[in-house]
Amino acid sequence: MKHYKKILEVIVLIIFININAGFSQENNFISIKGKILDKKTKQPIVFATITVEGTNSGTVSNTEGEFIINVEKNTGSKKIYFKYIGYKNKYVDISKLTSNENIIYLKPTSVPIKEVIVRPNNPKELVEKVIEKIPQNYSTTPNKMIAFYRETVKKKKRYVSIVEAVVEVYKAKYGNTTDYDLVKLYKGRKSSNIKAKDTLIMKLKGGPKTALLLDIAKNPRILFYKEVMDDYKFELEEIVNINDKQNYVIKFEQIRNFDYPLFNGKLYVDIKSLAISAAEYNLNLSDKAAASRLFVKKKPLFMSIEPTATKYIVKYTEDNGKYYLSYARGEVTFKCKKRLFKSFYTVMTEIAITDRTDKNVVKFNRKERLHSGIVFEEKVQAVPDTNFWGKYNTIKPEESIENAIKKYGVKLKIQD
Repeated sequence: MKHYKKILEVIVLIIFININAGFSQENNFISIKGKILDKKTKQPIVFATITVEGTNSGTVSNTEGEFIINVEKNTGSKKIYFKYIGYKNKYVDISKLTSNENIIYLKPTSVPIKEVIVRPNNPKELVEKVIEKIPQNYSTTPNKMIAFYRETVKKKKRYVSIVEAVVEVYKAKYGNTTDYDLVKLYKGRKSSNIKAKDTLIMKLKGGPKTALLLDIAKNPRILFYKEVMDDYKFELEEIVNINDKQNYVIKFEQIRNFDYPLFNGKLYVDIKSLAISAAEYNLNLSDKAAASRLFVKKKPLFMSIEPTATKYIVKYTEDNGKYYLSYARGEVTFKCKKRLFKSFYTVMTEIAITDRTDKNVVKFNRKERLHSGIVFEEKVQAVPDTNFWGKYNTIKPEESIENAIKKYGVKLKIQD
């Protein structure tokens, strides 16, 4: 059990708190913005996947269903694909899209039971088989990826800190626990709104390096370490379409040994290949004190801090029979109490893979690498720049983030 506790501490580094008193030219692309909605309800579709035909270039929609994607003019791509769990894929000609105000409707789909050939009787054995088949379903060669990373800290509804960056990732091969993902910073910017009355300052530790640990196909022991499998209840909940493929939805829930927190959530598993297409999960907070010890490593003696909610999301994309990480997000809300006064803080980190190649992949030298122990906010500077990201794909900020950036000022310094 000691081994599992060490692994668990690694994933919560994503929201670890510290409390204190050369690329191609950027003009050869077109930028397309829009919003993705449910065709029936007209509600925004959050974290939908957007990709450019014939490339590994893509992004995701934000929490308001909005997106922005840059398409290189000389790729020969003619379509953009829009995909989300439980919806029919949609392909739209680039020539029919404008630079702004595109509304994309996705149609919900259901899977008739008669189409499903096999419904496994033992979901636990199915999950064990999913883990066993990871080396077959995911890339066994390293990849070089370009990714957009964002982390935020909010005090109630006010943004205290916003940090964004374009990073390069050495994505290690799957099924090998001795080869690790590496991250190198290309360019980044930050904005802060710390007021004099803010005696509590929260900082995220680890940055994009630890955000990649949410890749449960690369790090399956984070959720399903062998010692804890019997502490879960597994249930086959339903079958949904993802990228026009049928997927099992496997629900898992901690049912015993509550002296250490595990996770509750859902796995989305391709029926034919048994590859994980996506996962949504949260840390069991029934023992607040145990959970708090995982997250908070340093705090004043007179203050109590406890997590009140957590949410983790990871998504994959399939290409020629192999699956690759496409998006990961972690979010935790804390209640901080000092005598009669209390406040709520929410910390969030997300990373979207916007391009990928398996050509000319080499590990970064030690001086270039970002390490899991860093406070990423301290690695970027702040200088005004209205066209900061250029051709690089990003996750469109929620309106609240955009307003905060405009209000508090975001600055740029390209990292050497």
